[in-house]
Amino acid sequence: MTNTTDSTSRVWPILSFRDARAAMAFLTDAFGFETRAAYARQDDPGVIEHAEMAWPGGGGIMFGTAGKDETPFGARAAGNDAVYLVCEDPDALFARATAAGAEVVRDLYDEDFGSRGFTVRDPEGNLWSFGTYGGEGVAAAGTDAFTALYEEWDKALVANDASAIGAFATPDWVFVGETGIMPGARFLEAVAAGTVSHDSMASDVQDVRVLGDVAVVFKRVRNSGQYGGNAFTLDEWSTDTFVRRDGAWLCSITHLTPVAGSH
Repeated sequence: MTNTTDSTSRVWPILSFRDARAAMAFLTDAFGFETRAAYARQDDPGVIEHAEMAWPGGGGIMFGTAGKDETPFGARAAGNDAVYLVCEDPDALFARATAAGAEVVRDLYDEDFGSRGFTVRDPEGNLWSFGTYGGEGVAAAGTDAFTALYEEWDKALVANDASAIGAFATPDWVFVGETGIMPGARFLEAVAAGTVSHDSMASDVQDVRVLGDVAVVFKRVRNSGQYGGNAFTLDEWSTDTFVRRDGAWLCSITHLTPVAGSH
């Protein structure tokens, strides 16, 4: 699943559970799902007519109580479904799932194509597979992927190539700092004019949070150069918000905070 857990989700696997309330508790404890809605039958609270749970990494599932009616959805048998979800830390999730009682079907495993993941069975028999593989043609997401991205972006900044720098950002890229909000286009114009230049740039990625097609990257960046003919040396914390466009990550917001004592 690669969309956000809010209104932009476009694919919703639909499951059935014999005990939908127990399933909600298990999915929360074992995998970290978050309940967004649960509508019980008025004359029988044990029957869940419709429920929605969001996956923190993006997307979600819908389900109801098995055998709740004679419709094609209501009459479906429970325990026959299989769902795959993208996760960034399969080892931690595996520990959480097994601690919650999930039955291991396939232990943690590294695939030949680079994904790492596992498969477990829920108490009603459904298979849940988790892995770092995000789909064919989708850019990898994680600390290593963004470290590689910043290596290339830092090179463009040191080359003082405004066009190459802008290729890593969205057209509406903005900076947020001590003086407020500044359009990224103004920064690129300053680079092109030679008003600002860099002679060093080193990004140290600390953490990455991927939320579907949005990623937030926390890093420390040390850089030096000149602004208006005056030399500068900066040590800053940077929070970058990326959006995924056609399989590529582009920066939309850069929030800069000086490292304490660096002034």
